Amino acid sequence: MGCGIGICMGCAVPVRGDRYRLCCKDGPVFEASEVLW
Repeated sequence: MGCGIGICMGCAVPVRGDRYRLCCKDGPVFEASEVLW
């Protein structure tokens, strides 16, 4: 991770609903059904 607070967007994870969640702020654990593989 570049910054650890979500500013750099280096840890963006695509999720359902045409959006992204940040691993550093919203994760690091996500529901497998939520992540777009």
